[in-house]
Amino acid sequence: MVIRSPGSARQRGVAYFWALLMVLFIALGLGKLLEDVRTSNQRAREAELLYTGNLYRDAIRQYWQSTPAGARRYPQQLSDLLRDPRYPVTRRYLRRLYPDPVTGRPFVPIPAPEGGVMGVHSASPRQPVKIAGFRAEQHAFAQAHNYQQWEFSYAP
Repeated sequence: MVIRSPGSARQRGVAYFWALLMVLFIALGLGKLLEDVRTSNQRAREAELLYTGNLYRDAIRQYWQSTPAGARRYPQQLSDLLRDPRYPVTRRYLRRLYPDPVTGRPFVPIPAPEGGVMGVHSASPRQPVKIAGFRAEQHAFAQAHNYQQWEFSYAP
């Protein structure tokens, strides 16, 4: 037979309650930490998307401006930025075709009205975190609802 003291009946389960409360706080803290990590990763991919998209826009601008005598034109395809087919010597505007940092797949080309490629955009339907603080030529990005609307194009 077990003899109990009069105060032990009131204390039964208190340690279990505190253990459950600690597990709850740890789970909430880890959830918040994972959410912060996810948001910071998305911000990093956005910054890389802005950098890479600007590389493509600048490469298309250089291609258009360096057109030999005659009417200026856009590259027929993005691979023309790797080696300009209009020149007998190798002329590069990009070192390689960079993938979309948000999706990991190739950028979607934006067709020019007179033929060729005038820019690129992401294929991601995700909503951007960044909504302000864009460069002057990217002011339309502030109203974008997804990354597909972030168009990096050159229009003279």
